[in-house]
Amino acid sequence: MDPLSIGIVGLLGVLALLALGCPVGLAMILAGGFGFSAIVGIDPALNVLETAAFEVSSNYSFTLIPLFLFMGSIAARSGFSKDLFDSSRYFSRGWNGGLALAAVSSSAAFSAISGSSLATASTMTRVAYPEMMKQGYHPRLAAGSLAAGGTLGIMIPPSVALLLYSLITEQSVGDMFLAGFLPGLLAYSLYMVTVTIMVRKWRPTAEQTKTEGTTLWVALKQLAPVALLFSLVMGGLYGGLFSPTEAAGVGAGLALVFALFRGLSWEEYREAVVEAVSVSATIFLILIGAEVFGFLLSVSQISYQMVDLIYQYNLSPWMVMIAIIIFYVIMGCFLESLAMILLTVPIFYPVVVASGFDPIWFGIIAVVTVETGLISPPVGMNLFVVQSAAKGLKTKDIMFGVIPFVMADLVRLAILLAFPIISLWLPSVFGSGSL
Repeated sequence: MDPLSIGIVGLLGVLALLALGCPVGLAMILAGGFGFSAIVGIDPALNVLETAAFEVSSNYSFTLIPLFLFMGSIAARSGFSKDLFDSSRYFSRGWNGGLALAAVSSSAAFSAISGSSLATASTMTRVAYPEMMKQGYHPRLAAGSLAAGGTLGIMIPPSVALLLYSLITEQSVGDMFLAGFLPGLLAYSLYMVTVTIMVRKWRPTAEQTKTEGTTLWVALKQLAPVALLFSLVMGGLYGGLFSPTEAAGVGAGLALVFALFRGLSWEEYREAVVEAVSVSATIFLILIGAEVFGFLLSVSQISYQMVDLIYQYNLSPWMVMIAIIIFYVIMGCFLESLAMILLTVPIFYPVVVASGFDPIWFGIIAVVTVETGLISPPVGMNLFVVQSAAKGLKTKDIMFGVIPFVMADLVRLAILLAFPIISLWLPSVFGSGSL
């Protein structure tokens, strides 16, 4: 069997193992290891397995991952989420569907220090869903706004997805974070419009527009810690005070200091550490799998053969991009977001660059499409996270509740495809290319 055929079999093998419930990292290690050994030999394959684990686990750049995850875990246990929701309620008072608007707004703010969509969705659902039910919200409106608001965590910096994309494609972390700002704000704006439209159909039956005991000063005070943390981390990063890794360390340290002042208990601290370590271990296993699988892709020449096919059949760059996006939308309904990025970007990245597209812009498009998959029925990850955090929520309600937000995401994707400057303007003006 020729190397290209072995590479294709290896790729299909990964998908088959995933369908059988095998962890993503292990699936890529098995398929990549066996495929590489079939082409090069068993001894080189064993050497790859040995060096891949060491190179990933000892890579200084990857220390950003546990640090940003720890910052989000600490923030989730220190009461920031409730303060953000209460503050957002004050600013959205008097609007129909004010609680749903507050849920999206507070999710966007929490995303700025969490970086994780799943953590944002889970944390904000526990805070906001009971209050929305108390004030007569339809479960579909409540669940849809919380599931969609949670996806903002994958785009608004610091984003773990953007971080991983920049690391595996050797793009500037700072430029990727800058590129995510405006698409993240666009998502937030479209979600707010979507909530406003949905409220006309599912109007809350007992919503109170007054915010008892909350004044402008109290609302600003509740918002201040998150704003300060975000400003120091991102301001220090782009002001040249910190490297990306140092910014992550400063963010984690400041989050811990704020949490201690707010009464963080030892048990909550232990839970945050365990969560950050366990999620980091999962991501590192996927990174090791991606490294091993990358060797198979390299020796089998899959990506380069795809580039040759593009030239052979005279396919336009936009035909290639649309095919990739369709693939992402379909696979996003079945695969976890970070796993899909690490599995597919090594395959598609050379094709995209050869087609003349900007790699930073493609990173935003890929993450936006993956983000849509997080709330795409039937198996979007955020749907299950919200359902597990919201007591009594029916599957049917959350499935129907997210459909308007999926449509909003598709509108955003079309806008970003039509106007790449939205993603590229900030990196072109403020990016250093070296962070």
